[in-house]
Amino acid sequence: MRRNSANDIHRLCLFLIAIMLMSIVALALAGCGTSDWTSITDSRLAPSDLPRVSVVVGDPAHDVLYAATIGQGVWRCTAPSTKPAWSQMVGGANLDYVNDVLYEPTHRVLYAAANTGVYSWANPSGSASWKSINGVGGDSALAYDPSADILYAGTMAGVYRCVSPARSPSWVNTGGGVDGSSTRSLVFDRVHRVLFAATDSQGIGVWKYQEGVWTNTDKDFGASRSIGGVGSLAYDVTRDILYASSGNKILRCMNAEIAPSWNGIGTGIHPDDVSSVAYDAGRNILYVGTQSPAPVPGIMDPTASAPKLRTTSQGVWACADPDKTPTVSNAGGAVSSKEISSLYFDPARHALYAVVVADKGVWRYKPSSK
Repeated sequence: MRRNSANDIHRLCLFLIAIMLMSIVALALAGCGTSDWTSITDSRLAPSDLPRVSVVVGDPAHDVLYAATIGQGVWRCTAPSTKPAWSQMVGGANLDYVNDVLYEPTHRVLYAAANTGVYSWANPSGSASWKSINGVGGDSALAYDPSADILYAGTMAGVYRCVSPARSPSWVNTGGGVDGSSTRSLVFDRVHRVLFAATDSQGIGVWKYQEGVWTNTDKDFGASRSIGGVGSLAYDVTRDILYASSGNKILRCMNAEIAPSWNGIGTGIHPDDVSSVAYDAGRNILYVGTQSPAPVPGIMDPTASAPKLRTTSQGVWACADPDKTPTVSNAGGAVSSKEISSLYFDPARHALYAVVVADKGVWRYKPSSK
């Protein structure tokens, strides 16, 4: 009896050890583990086929997230890092198709770039309402200079600037090399007061705006070629490095403000399309969102079979020390093979938020082992 009991205990121990090893292997195969990714989407956020989330930004000081949607205006999410609670921001002007949102903490104003212009919501944590502050229309990107109280809006035909947007808005076309071009993304360096603009028309790439002058940053990328159209931007102010998504490439620009020099990075990933980039300055990590390129109406043959998707190149990817090491790895978890349309990083809580195309919702990434 004693011998049989000892054998049973031995077999039980081996079984438990095997289960533990299988769990460890499963977590390794899943990248950082499914526990690192959590869906924080409210079912009301995109209830039908039309509405979808276009971009998310946050107010790190108060742990609030704002989501711009195509079809349902702007939504606010309180405590997204712990107990997310969503509510639609309605009142005043009727917002529908919103391409970008920006929270300005100095005056506590939320700005929204919609198809009908730019709108503001004073003290967005309260019960105010939307107010129209311009009639430019077709706005797709926003950036803000707190020192001069200037709001920048990227449009389908250049970049506009507005002095005192919360009080007495007055818009002026910045002109220059971006005039007439479609602006996909704006990033403002608050330390040196430099604005970067990513354009996707005419293949003219990324421009910087300083002291009222636009300068092309990609003149030294090649002897006879430009970096072309660019989508998303992320900036490392400490090292003066600009990161950009361009088609199926990840681009890095060293000395972006002084002597810009572009090159491609991202060894280890072969995406269909790099949709977005976000940067963790505290840990020096570049995050990359990937997806399949959207079909172009009138160009793709509707009778042709759909292209085969490389799901192993989708999801969110991470690159530690991107200023030195260009290798990226998939963050794994529940979104490892999903299409990502937008990323936002919360520096206060080291949390990454991703907009997932298929779910039409928002996921939170907080590495459990980091």
